[in-house]
Amino acid sequence: MRDWPTKTLGKFNFSDIKSRIFTALDMLYKNDAFLLNNTVHERSISHKFAEYLQQQFEGWHVDCEYNLHGINTKKLPRECNGKNKEYVYPDIVIHHRNTNDNLLVIEIKPKTSKEVNECDNVKLVEFTRLDGEYAYHLGLFVGFNGLNQPKITWYKNAKIKNEN
Repeated sequence: MRDWPTKTLGKFNFSDIKSRIFTALDMLYKNDAFLLNNTVHERSISHKFAEYLQQQFEGWHVDCEYNLHGINTKKLPRECNGKNKEYVYPDIVIHHRNTNDNLLVIEIKPKTSKEVNECDNVKLVEFTRLDGEYAYHLGLFVGFNGLNQPKITWYKNAKIKNEN
């Protein structure tokens, strides 16, 4: 493993990150309601959401389906639904490419129940594990339900964060 630069969160704290996420969500609901209210694949929603996130996180890379950690492919150390997650593609990440500056990992579902599904939960726990390979500062699950308020679940230190 190469020597990674020290993780820098810059001016961000949880309150600031949360505010920026909700601003991007407001833009998504305002400009792309059709995607949320119809049966489209989550990649379509992720793409548009990532565009609005990029406006909120200047100086960071906002990538969809980003499967690399440095030059290696991301893998999870454990299974979900009895399947080995040999390769993983988080829906959206906010990071500095080719560094260990991993700010936020996001999993979304276009039409969801009120709970995070097992595989998304495993990903968000493992990606936010401080002693893990990726050590994202925060994780976020966004479960869309048409034009209704989305289900929001935050992760920090490999656990669901109680503060919404």
